[in-house]
Amino acid sequence: MDQKPDLLQDFIGNPSFRKWVNDPDASTVAHWESYRRKHPEQEAVIRQAATVVRRLKKASTELAQVQPDPRKEEEIWQSVRQQLFPAPVRRSFAWGWVAAAVVVLGIGLSWTMLQPAEAPQLAQVTPIPQPDSVTISNVNTKPRLVSLPDGSSVILQKGSNLRYENPFRTQNRMVSLSGEAYFEVVRDTTRPFLVYANGLVAKVLGTSFNIKAYNRDNNVILTVRTGKVSVSSHKVFEDASKEADDLVLQPNEQVVFARKESRLFRSPVNTLVEAKTLVLRPVNLVYNAVPVSEVIAEIERTYGIKVIFQNPSLSNCRITTDLKEGTLSQKLDIICKTIEANWAAQENFVAVSGRGCRP
Repeated sequence: MDQKPDLLQDFIGNPSFRKWVNDPDASTVAHWESYRRKHPEQEAVIRQAATVVRRLKKASTELAQVQPDPRKEEEIWQSVRQQLFPAPVRRSFAWGWVAAAVVVLGIGLSWTMLQPAEAPQLAQVTPIPQPDSVTISNVNTKPRLVSLPDGSSVILQKGSNLRYENPFRTQNRMVSLSGEAYFEVVRDTTRPFLVYANGLVAKVLGTSFNIKAYNRDNNVILTVRTGKVSVSSHKVFEDASKEADDLVLQPNEQVVFARKESRLFRSPVNTLVEAKTLVLRPVNLVYNAVPVSEVIAEIERTYGIKVIFQNPSLSNCRITTDLKEGTLSQKLDIICKTIEANWAAQENFVAVSGRGCRP
């Protein structure tokens, strides 16, 4: 069935929509998932618009690899403009015209060349406020601790960036990663935790795993330490018309996502991953009247972070506790509560402050 031209054009012409389709992050995913829930009657046209955006992106990439004839390009895109944006009279918008235009062209230009001279401002799509988001970058050589709103912990490696909603406002806890990070996720069966990392999507309820997804690398590598992680390509994850073909990884399993081919490759089930790709388990988990400085030293060795006592007398405190479970943030909470202190993650260290204890 034909769709209204104004609604379809609004989606295709929306920068946030195009980013969600081609290069999603936590903010755009939250925005458009919320929009789809509020407007289920528009699902068909949303899918059509997404297909157009993906095809135009592919065409633009192909064109960049050839030496086109500018006059020929302009003639082609004048034809596309007339089909995508009929003017001045609004009329039925046949989806076949859009598909045919993109398929027949086979090549394309950047989106800006598709814009009509005076694009009409249409009111059918009601803007939804974007949730507040936080972007954390690690420009230091040491790992950086990021404590998420739900209590989950992220150890962000150098040259890496993490983006997340603050607070998590949707039914999914979503973050996007560029670079490498180790995640310890607080379990919540009602709110899955999603990580978007250069074309790969990891979905968990509560577990720990490492993702290496630098922009310069051809592959994204995910390694599981505890729990289970469901992994898929972003294209498959977002396409509700396709049956789920996620890979489910167990502890000490690894998957490689080939970005160019958009394919997942699982490591052999019986092959243990190299220890250096995972945060190691602490030697001690239960402490009985030991100096807190010893506990902190073990945390530093385990996670590769630096913890600094703002008050030297804090090292005199002793602690009795069980740290077998929980994320790094939760463990720091337990330690600080026990010794009546507070902690805060800084750029390249964790600061612990409090009155301290007598020798």
